[in-house]
Amino acid sequence: MTLYTKLTDEIIHQIITQFEVGTVQHWKILHGGSANTNHVLTTSKGKYVLTICERKTIEETTVLANLLKYLKTHQFTTTQIMPNKKGEIVSFYKNKPILLKSYIEGRVDTIIDNDLLIKIGKSIAQLHQIPTPDYLPTQFSYGQQNFAALYIQKIQHPFINWLKEMHQYILSKLNDDLPRALIHGDVFDSNVVISTNETPVIMDFEESCYYYRVYDLGMAIVGLCKENDLINWEKATLLIQGYQATKPLLLLERNALKDFVVYAATATAFWRFRQFNIIAPNETYKNTYQVMVKVAEQAKNTSWK
Repeated sequence: MTLYTKLTDEIIHQIITQFEVGTVQHWKILHGGSANTNHVLTTSKGKYVLTICERKTIEETTVLANLLKYLKTHQFTTTQIMPNKKGEIVSFYKNKPILLKSYIEGRVDTIIDNDLLIKIGKSIAQLHQIPTPDYLPTQFSYGQQNFAALYIQKIQHPFINWLKEMHQYILSKLNDDLPRALIHGDVFDSNVVISTNETPVIMDFEESCYYYRVYDLGMAIVGLCKENDLINWEKATLLIQGYQATKPLLLLERNALKDFVVYAATATAFWRFRQFNIIAPNETYKNTYQVMVKVAEQAKNTSWK
């Protein structure tokens, strides 16, 4: 993660005076994420995450904060927003929106075991049953409708031709009859904390929107069920079993699952290529899109259902 906003002890203490969370005892940078600067704070009253939104507008930050509050009212376990002394859920530092959230003790597993996959599937099903608030977007932020952003730049790169071919494949598989719901959109291992009682907690609802339920499942398979850069379809089956134990899929959705794994992997490849080769070129990450190309091709050529 690039640390955009550098904080000092003095600045941290100044910021935290906006909240009723006691005095800061110690803090550290929390790595991970490309759009925010995050710090873990331990205070006299508890442990929190201070997020400075580097790229989000006030409106976008407010949507995220409201969604976290909304999920709490529907008994969905995730991080909780801590309002400031004025009762506001979004605060500011140097005109940048900031959020103070509860900290959930636990670990992040890069390899998710079978029992946890079933539990995560159940959590996603629970999320999809929550009514969607009307302030959420109705398209996924880097879904297929955004792929053309690379086409119009006339970039000469083999990835662009591959993306165009996959885009046509994805468009042929979309069906307006597929149910939509409140989705997370980015259930990767880095966005799931395994709490101290071995309960998976889905975090970071930055990409949430009202979109296809099977897209959320396709992305979760891409994000949680890979081994050696390929999908382990037995693990994917366990994730779906967990989901269906809570919310049975329609036959239409079950038949579409494989193609939405293709879609999710292609969208992630698009995001990584654009992010690390065009928007913010990065030698370390510029080829990370290739893993997702491999996953998309694998899913396209499998017969898994």
